[in-house]
Amino acid sequence: MIKNICFSAAAAVFTCLFLLSCATIDRLERMQDDFSSLDSYFSDRDIPKFDSSMPSIYFTGTEWNERSLELIRNAQDYILITIFLGNYHESTHEVWELLRKRMQEGIRVYMIIDSSSYFQFDPEQPDIVIPAVFSHLEKLGIPYVEYNPFTVSNLFFVFNMLDRDHRKFWIIDGEIIAAGGTNINYTSLGLPPETGNIDTMAEVHAPEAAAVLVSSFVDIWNSYSPFRLNRDDFSAGAPSPEEQELTSFWLIDHHWSQSPQVTDMFDAFFLFAEEQLWMIQGYAFLTPALTRRIQYAVEKGVEVNIMLSDYARKDNYELASRYGILDLIDAGANVYMYTSPIGAFLHYKLMLADGRLAALGSVNYNLRSQTLSREISFVFDNPQIGRVLLENIDDLMVHARPVTREEALEYRTFRGLLYFLLMQFWG
Repeated sequence: MIKNICFSAAAAVFTCLFLLSCATIDRLERMQDDFSSLDSYFSDRDIPKFDSSMPSIYFTGTEWNERSLELIRNAQDYILITIFLGNYHESTHEVWELLRKRMQEGIRVYMIIDSSSYFQFDPEQPDIVIPAVFSHLEKLGIPYVEYNPFTVSNLFFVFNMLDRDHRKFWIIDGEIIAAGGTNINYTSLGLPPETGNIDTMAEVHAPEAAAVLVSSFVDIWNSYSPFRLNRDDFSAGAPSPEEQELTSFWLIDHHWSQSPQVTDMFDAFFLFAEEQLWMIQGYAFLTPALTRRIQYAVEKGVEVNIMLSDYARKDNYELASRYGILDLIDAGANVYMYTSPIGAFLHYKLMLADGRLAALGSVNYNLRSQTLSREISFVFDNPQIGRVLLENIDDLMVHARPVTREEALEYRTFRGLLYFLLMQFWG
């Protein structure tokens, strides 16, 4: 009965989304006529641009874990961390213990962690819950706030419960910021043991951007904690050394109540791309409007390549994602399925247009990232960064296979449809 109600509600919402999406191509065509440059496009939408060092990009959970421990050891004043999922597990133990040690040495540490952390299951033993880290942080004395807690009162406001902080970013001393897809949890750092997830974190030296994110962090903290933080207590970092190679990026710090920055970012890629567009993420839960953006790019001559991942380890996610592959192929995209030789999940989120316009962060190409989730991305327009990412794509393609339309048809099951509709909001 409940499943039927959920399916009916999801189907009704999906129908509305389809009707609202029909004008997508016409809208993009009108925007294309006015598109003159990325600078003017983002400026018109109040999306800020900041100077920064060239990014250091980490492509696995264990690579980032090693670097994050180094950043914690070298911090001089404060560490601010926002993550979607945090749990207490042997793979995360070293991070929590080092944060505790640095606090005892006088470094200020504050964390924002989403309540979704309570719903972490061991992929190898689905009945085993991996403990959320909240109670452990209390024992260690590390201050944190729980973003939008799952409370009894919230059960009566479903859309409130869907408001999640999906961002993963670190701020070190107001100088270094890092953002991407890596959580401090078992699957990000420890599954499989050799790599954790295949993921990205992009690290830059960018004091002005750090100041903006500090303000965002403090505002959210003060919304959930009786212990209020003062923005002025977190000093700005030093400018980049003169010998450091510089670039710039647009900062996407999205929340549905403020502005549709993720949608603006998506549109920028489809307007800018002329030859090739790569889109990499673990799952495909696309609305008709998002699919039609891909169709628009293909119709103007862009080769659109989408890479998804095996080893989702959750039947509902895998069934939903594979159900949507046919829509991508029919829109004209080349779809590839990545199969890690060691069983790692490809979790990172990348959009790369013409080998130069690149978005790295927490944003998935789906409705949740467009609307209900807080998200963060760094958007670079730099061919040198593009080359690094294309080299990584080449490495991934060694273990990727094209998905044919015949194979995609096999995934169009009723159960797959049910999960596909539900994942529009939950995935």
